[in-house]
Amino acid sequence: MDPLALAAWGLPGLFVAAFLAGSVVPLPSEAVLLGLQAGGVAPLPLVLVATLGNLLGAATLYWLGSAVARGAGGPAGRWLAQRVRRDPAGYERAQARLRRWGAPLLLLTWLPVVGDAFVVGAGFVGMRPLPFVLFTAAGKLARYATVASAAVAVAG
Repeated sequence: MDPLALAAWGLPGLFVAAFLAGSVVPLPSEAVLLGLQAGGVAPLPLVLVATLGNLLGAATLYWLGSAVARGAGGPAGRWLAQRVRRDPAGYERAQARLRRWGAPLLLLTWLPVVGDAFVVGAGFVGMRPLPFVLFTAAGKLARYATVASAAVAVAG
């Protein structure tokens, strides 16, 4: 999927890109945001739409983690179990960090690869939904706000 093609869809394209990037699809949603910003869309709606899409994408992984912890998840649960089998040490480290640091660790869910592990781990360890949403949203908001602000600063 071409991020710049999604930019042609405007804010809905940004939402789709951010949603997919928040799940397990490696899509640079920042490129869509920057393309729209360069095209004249104001930063605030871009940041808010990207944050919401990315948060909802992460919520799918959170749900998957909690479903797998309950012994459910269907094909997605089997996919997750396969992914965990490929890197059990990384998954265990993510869970240990979540148990130690709790919800504030979700401020880092925007990080590549490890961010997804934190999100799935939050669902798996049974983190309550409200702290999950608040901390994940704050981290993702900070990420997109930083990207948009940097673009404004560079554009001068």
